[in-house]
Amino acid sequence: MGLKEIVSELLTGGLVTLEVATGAWAVSVTFGLLLAMLREVGVPGMRWPALVTTTALRSVPQLVVLYILYFGLGAVGINVPPLLAAIVGLGITDGAFSAEYYRASLLTVSASQRDAGYSVGLSRVATFRRVVMPQAVPYMVPPWLNSFVGLLKTATLASAVGVPEILYDGSNIIDQTGKIVYVMVIIILIYVVVTMPLARFVGILESRRRTTVGT
Repeated sequence: MGLKEIVSELLTGGLVTLEVATGAWAVSVTFGLLLAMLREVGVPGMRWPALVTTTALRSVPQLVVLYILYFGLGAVGINVPPLLAAIVGLGITDGAFSAEYYRASLLTVSASQRDAGYSVGLSRVATFRRVVMPQAVPYMVPPWLNSFVGLLKTATLASAVGVPEILYDGSNIIDQTGKIVYVMVIIILIYVVVTMPLARFVGILESRRRTTVGT
C-alpha cells in the first residue's frame, strides 16, 4: 500500500470522524443547554434530577457509556447502530461537562435584567427565552467551539464500537503494512491541520470577549 492509498483511506476515516464529532456536538449542545436551563430556570422538581444527571455522567468514563449504549442495550435486545451509539454516547457525556460552562454563561446576565423581565409581566420561562438567552449566547460561543474541537479528538473512541473512523482505519492499515510511525504521523498531521485553525479561532473569540467585558 503506497502513500496515496494510505492518505486516501485515512481521509475517508477522517470524514467519518468528522461525522461523529458533528453529530455528537449537536447532541452535546442540546443536552448541555437543557441541563443548564433546568438548573437555572428552576423548573419545579427538575433542578435536582438535572444536577444528579450531570454529576453521574461526568463521573463515568465515556468509553463505558459507549459500551452501555452499544453492547449493553444489545444484550437486552435493543440493537443500536454503532454510529448512533457513538454520536449519542459522546454527545451526552460531553454535554454533561459543557452544561456547567453554559450555566456560567447564563449567570453572566445580572439579576436586574431578570427582574426587569418579571416587572413587565413575563413568566420565568419567557424571561429566560427573551432576556437571558440573547445576552448569554455570546459567552456560549467559545465553549461551543471548544466542545467541537474536543469531540474531534474523542471521536476516536468510536472505534471501540466498530465505527470506521480515522484511528480504526489507521489500525487496519498498520495491521496490513506494519508502518506504525508512518501512519500515526499522517493521522497527527490531519488532526493538526483540522484542529489548529479552530483552536486559534476560539482563542480570538475569547480574547475579544475579555476585551469587551473589560471595557
